[in-house]
Amino acid sequence: MRTASAVWRCSIGSAQTSTIYRPKDIDWIHVAVKVALGLMLLGYAVAPFAASAQNLGTSPQFGQAVQGQQATTVEGTVLNIVNWGCNVIAPVIAVACLGVAGWHFKSGRGYLGWGVSGVALMVISGLGRMAEGFITQAQGIQ
Repeated sequence: MRTASAVWRCSIGSAQTSTIYRPKDIDWIHVAVKVALGLMLLGYAVAPFAASAQNLGTSPQFGQAVQGQQATTVEGTVLNIVNWGCNVIAPVIAVACLGVAGWHFKSGRGYLGWGVSGVALMVISGLGRMAEGFITQAQGIQ
């Protein structure tokens, strides 16, 4: 396909032409990824309107770390740190590391360090969730 340049020229001569190569088939995987990302974006925009608050009774509970825990106790503080680090931080960084590892693998660069870091962060996340379970189980011991 040959098209004229998009820039208007005041010269008398003809415009330069360029060749644009376009694939004949539709890349359905690319289309599916775009649709999935669009649905996620729409979900993130609509979710705050559809979310319902936790019912804690007649009065709001401030300073409440986790349901049944106080933020001022050692157990509540440790549980908050473990929850945040192992349920949010480690998996997000692990996915980013694995994505960079895939990108480096595709481009022919060193990928093993990124991949090992991503897997190690997922292991840390799992061990932290196990520790969270131990902390929660230990609350009943007097």
